[in-house]
Amino acid sequence: MRLFGSDREASTEVPGSRGEAFIVNHHQIIEEGAEEAAIGAFLVAHEGHTQDVEVQRGTWSIYCHCKRCEDIHTYEVENEAREQALVELPPWQEEDKKLSQRSHRSLLR
Repeated sequence: MRLFGSDREASTEVPGSRGEAFIVNHHQIIEEGAEEAAIGAFLVAHEGHTQDVEVQRGTWSIYCHCKRCEDIHTYEVENEAREQALVELPPWQEEDKKLSQRSHRSLLR
């Protein structure tokens, strides 16, 4: 597919990245302690080809990707430690915090 008005091909390659930028199919805020259940549900949904599933778990986020069917789920853990870290930002990061909170609230709607 060609980009409109260009001789270049359309691509999901992101300059400076290590690979393609995938589109997230599902993003959800989950409660603290529900991480294992979220990962388990993703694995059950891809039973039969779990060897193609990649799971990355961070402090407050989980990334699940099935390479076979290109299904991507991300989960953000809502917990007190995360909120406390946002509250204790230095003054120069207060604007970033406000933007993050607005973005977070819009996801909950």
